[in-house]
Amino acid sequence: MKIKLGLIVCLLVSGVLHAQKPVTVECSVGEGVGTTIQLFGVDKGEKKVLASASYNQNGYYGFSFIPKYEGFYVVGDGRLYEYPLYLKAGDAVSLFMDKDTVYLTGKHNTAENKVLYEWVNLSKRVCEKSTYFMRVRNSTYEDFFPDFEALLAKTEPFCKSIKTKNTRFNELMKYFVGCELDRFALNFIYTPRSKHPSKEQRIAYYSTITDKNKFTDERVLEMPDGMKLLKSYMMFYCLENGKRGGELQEALSVIPSKKLQGELVVNQAKGFGRSYFEYLEFMEEAKKYVDAEQLKELEAKASALYEAKKGEKAIDFAYPDAEGNMHSLSDYKGKVVVVDVWATWCSPCRGELPHLKKLEKAMEGKDVVFIGVSVDEKKNYEKWKKFLVDEQLPGVQLFADGWSKITKDYKITGIPRFMVFAKDGSIVESQAPRPSDPSLQKMIESELQK
Repeated sequence: MKIKLGLIVCLLVSGVLHAQKPVTVECSVGEGVGTTIQLFGVDKGEKKVLASASYNQNGYYGFSFIPKYEGFYVVGDGRLYEYPLYLKAGDAVSLFMDKDTVYLTGKHNTAENKVLYEWVNLSKRVCEKSTYFMRVRNSTYEDFFPDFEALLAKTEPFCKSIKTKNTRFNELMKYFVGCELDRFALNFIYTPRSKHPSKEQRIAYYSTITDKNKFTDERVLEMPDGMKLLKSYMMFYCLENGKRGGELQEALSVIPSKKLQGELVVNQAKGFGRSYFEYLEFMEEAKKYVDAEQLKELEAKASALYEAKKGEKAIDFAYPDAEGNMHSLSDYKGKVVVVDVWATWCSPCRGELPHLKKLEKAMEGKDVVFIGVSVDEKKNYEKWKKFLVDEQLPGVQLFADGWSKITKDYKITGIPRFMVFAKDGSIVESQAPRPSDPSLQKMIESELQK
C-alpha cells in the first residue's frame, strides 16, 4: 500500500542530524483506533512519548526522526492499541492497525520488523487476553491457558527461525520473546477476571518463571514494558514464597543484577510523594542498592520535595576547604550559621565582600560561624584558592564544584545567596538579606539572644 502522509512529525536530535539518517514511520488506521497516534521510545524499561500526531481525514499518520538508539520503540493510541517497532538509523516502516488486526504494509519494511511482526501476530491472541483484557472482557484462565500453551509450542520454532543479518537484533528478539511470555503470564493473573485459578489450576509454565539467572544483566531495561515486568516478577516471587513484598530487601532479593536493583529503587522513588523527611527514611534504606549516578537521582527527588521554610530542619551539606578537609553544616550545630553561596566570577558576590568582612568583624567572639560555599567549577579551583588568599576571606571557605547539591536542595538559581541557620540546625531564613543590608546583622543578633 502506498501511503500518502497526511501529517509528518519530525524529531531532530541536535548535533547528530548529519551523522545519522532519519527513521520514517508511516501508519494507517482503521476502525476502533484513537484519533491520536503516539510514538514512544524506551527509557530504562518504560515507554516515553517522543511525539504525537492527529490523523488526517484519510486516517494517515507519520513520524520522521533521528533515533537516539537502535532498539525497540512503540507506536499506538496510548489506550488499547500499542505495537512494538525495532528501529535503527535509516529505517522505514509502514504498518496498518485497526481494532482487530495489525500488519506491515509497503515494500520498505526492514527484516527486523518483519520478524517482529511475525511474533506480534503469533502472540496477538494471548497478548490481547492478558494485556488488553478490556478488549476481551470475558476471558478467564479456562480459555487463556490453552491459548498460552499453544503459543508456547510455537515459540521455540519461531526463535530458531530468527536469522536476520543483524546479530544484535537476533539475540535481543529472542530475549524479547522470553520477556513477553513472562509478561503475558504474570499480567493475566494480576488483572481483574471473573474467575481466578488456584495454584493447583495453573499451567506448568508458572513454575518456571522465577529463575535466579533470569535478570543478571540490564537487557530487560531495553524492553518497552521492562520495568513493569520486573515489578510483576518481584511481586510473584514474594507472593509465591511468603515474602514481605513491602520490604525492599525481600522484594529485590530475586533480582541478581545490582544495576537493576538500583533502577528499581529509583523507579519506586518517583512515586514517593510524601514529605521530604519521610522520604529520607526511604532513602536511608534505598542507598544500600544504588550506585553513584542512581543516588543523584534519589537526591534530586529529595531536593524537589524539600521546602526551605522558616523553622524547618535544614538539609545538611558537606564540602572540602582549600586543604581538602571536609566541613558540613551539621558540624556547627550549637552556633548560629550564616552561609554565603557565591563564586569568584560573580560581580554582585564580590561587591558584598567588604560588607561581609565588616559583619564578620562585628560578630567576633560570638556564637556565630560564617561559611562561604563557592559554586566555581573544578577548572577554576586554583583561581578560587588564590582569590581566598588575595582577598583574605575569613570564616570557613568551602568548594562546591559547580551548581551541586546545596543549590538543588535550597532551590538556588542566583547568587549571591545568603542563608541563616539557628543553633538547633533549623532554618532562620533561606533567602536572607545581603550583608550590605543592616537587617542581616539584626537577624543574626536576634538569633544569638535565643
